Amino acid sequence: MNAAPKHAAADLRPLRDPAAVRAWVAPLLDRAYAAAPGPLPLAGSRAWVELDHGDPRKLAAVFLAALVELEDSTPQAIAARLAAEWASAQRLVADSHKQVAAAISGAADWRKVADNHVPFCVVAARRTTYTTPAKTPDQIRADAVTSWGFQQRRAAA
Repeated sequence: MNAAPKHAAADLRPLRDPAAVRAWVAPLLDRAYAAAPGPLPLAGSRAWVELDHGDPRKLAAVFLAALVELEDSTPQAIAARLAAEWASAQRLVADSHKQVAAAISGAADWRKVADNHVPFCVVAARRTTYTTPAKTPDQIRADAVTSWGFQQRRAAA
């Protein structure tokens, strides 16, 4: 008695193979198209109901609907739908960003804002330039006492 190997190779074939179904259905579809050229009626439609039960187009329409459903449920088809949905959401976000940008640009007179702009080099120069000499710790302490004394006198009044 032969036991199955413990580590059998994984079957990487898809769970449902639309190509195999398409190959099996192809002769039936060819007969249906030969019986009456033109599009097949949709399965369940009034035109489909009116077909004779022996008409190859009736069965072909059902097989075609099943094949479309099968192909629509493949990982590639699902990924394509998700990608389209994501792209649509991205377009909505981009459109909303454009609307916000337009609202912001119309909210102020940006020429006035630009006229009042102080360049960074001027701001940096102002930050590094002192107009008063540095104070000693004793001077800072004296100023603090004077300031707090002033505040205490105001509070008492």
